[in-house]
Amino acid sequence: MMKLIRLCGIALFTLCGAGGADAATGDISIPVVSKGYQHEFFQTVKLGSEAAAKELGIKTSFVGPSDETQIAEQIQLMENTITRQPSGILLAALDANALVPLVEMAHSKKIAVATFDSGVNSDIPVSFVATNNVKAGSAAADALAKEVGGKGKVGIIAHVAGTTSAIERTEGFTKTIKEKYPAITLLPVQYSDGDPQKAMDKTIDMVQANPDLAGIYATNEGSTLGVANAIDSLSLAGKVKVIGFDSTEAIIGFLKSNTLQGFIVQDAYQIGYQGIKTLDSFLKGQTVAKVIDIPVKFVTQTNLNDPAIQKLLYPFGKK
Repeated sequence: MMKLIRLCGIALFTLCGAGGADAATGDISIPVVSKGYQHEFFQTVKLGSEAAAKELGIKTSFVGPSDETQIAEQIQLMENTITRQPSGILLAALDANALVPLVEMAHSKKIAVATFDSGVNSDIPVSFVATNNVKAGSAAADALAKEVGGKGKVGIIAHVAGTTSAIERTEGFTKTIKEKYPAITLLPVQYSDGDPQKAMDKTIDMVQANPDLAGIYATNEGSTLGVANAIDSLSLAGKVKVIGFDSTEAIIGFLKSNTLQGFIVQDAYQIGYQGIKTLDSFLKGQTVAKVIDIPVKFVTQTNLNDPAIQKLLYPFGKK
């Protein structure tokens, strides 16, 4: 199934990539170079970006590496995209430094770049459309601290080291814990590469090394799934408290079973939608905000069925 999804993503990029047509006809094309496509988060971003493109009457496409460790693959995808001479590129960078030369290359060819979800260490992008990850990490810290009674050992299973979203979500969490909850001991951050199996293995190792573990914070969809699966398999649901990030049907199921005590949900659809809209506005000579913060919600068993939460969890309705 994953292979089929990957082939579809590549085919979509080949068919829809409009660099040549853009240069020849003046049509606006804004391809999306994502960090991946295997998580529901990025599939929802894709839906949002396609909806905006359809509304605006412009061309778009969506491509990403096979997983979130494939920095070299993403660099190649960016190079291929730049070669097509699109009007702009919407990029979620796997590495804040490694993608800078590609952003500079696009800029030198007068291709506008905006970033989403994870940015780059450069002032070139015209806008950054994302969750305020530091604030989200801080909210997760407050939530987990409440669950563990403000004391005990707490671990972090983050996704990809070097990715700004992982860095900021971790920084927001650790800063808040250190400043507000002195009785909580933070364990060293463990990285899962956003892979559920790796996150599960890291969690099991963490629990075995720390039998008195009070709680865990997971920083993205893959990490959350892995942590929840580990806690469930170890029969520690409700004993080791877990706060996650991002949403899938499985994550919602773990919340209902009390394996997760809560999770941060992003408005992935709006991130994709606003990313395309923002670049289109810039290309049409309009002033755009340098940073566009797409608010998050904290989901618990208590508010799970609230209409606003349900709309975020199921942007196209329940299947």
